Amino acid sequence: MKPSTSRRDFLQAGLALPVVGLAARTSAGKAIVAAPPAAASPSLDSSPQLSYRILGKTGLKVTSVGFGCMITSDASVIERGADIGITYFDTARSYQHGNNERMVGAAIGKKRNGLVLSSKSDGLDKNSLLSDLDTSLRELGTDYLDIWYLHGRDKATGVSDEMFEAQQVAKQQGKIRFTGVSTHQPVGMIPLLVKTNAVDVVLITYNFTMAKGVGEAIEQAANAGLGVVAMR
Repeated sequence: MKPSTSRRDFLQAGLALPVVGLAARTSAGKAIVAAPPAAASPSLDSSPQLSYRILGKTGLKVTSVGFGCMITSDASVIERGADIGITYFDTARSYQHGNNERMVGAAIGKKRNGLVLSSKSDGLDKNSLLSDLDTSLRELGTDYLDIWYLHGRDKATGVSDEMFEAQQVAKQQGKIRFTGVSTHQPVGMIPLLVKTNAVDVVLITYNFTMAKGVGEAIEQAANAGLGVVAMR
């Protein structure tokens, strides 16, 4: 007999699992990893215990587990995530040919002001970036983004003063609160972003397949007050 499950069961069970490998820096500069608590049996009537982090110098308080909406096809899953307390939701102008932003906006609805919402643009010049931002705001049904990323910039040539200027213009206009860059090459890009001091947050690929040096790059970002969000 096939087990009876639902998207709600899946999400609830996944969030109830302990997070392994989260470290806290001590005054001696060493990392300690707390022993994970025993996982309780998930219940549809109870919400998982969530932890929170301050995202770099932004001061944004976000759940340590965020919600990347890129491949989500059911708005009710996003809505459920917000209901159980997740506060950080991420989308992009290009996800699902633009439909993802529309779905995310509909899903978070009236909860929007209590959430940290980010999106991204693939634009390569000031005008295209700002045009993308206006479209994102319209599709998401919001007046502002908490974080607006330059999307998928993996080389130094992928960012420019003109792009950073577009982000500053958007910030001055009140359309975004904080600026960011997303990258799949954190070892090369984080030192550049720290040096330019042009953005507030970096969204990076982080997993066991990564090359050496990622930890040092993350530490450099943290020391500079750059918020770090991990994906994949």
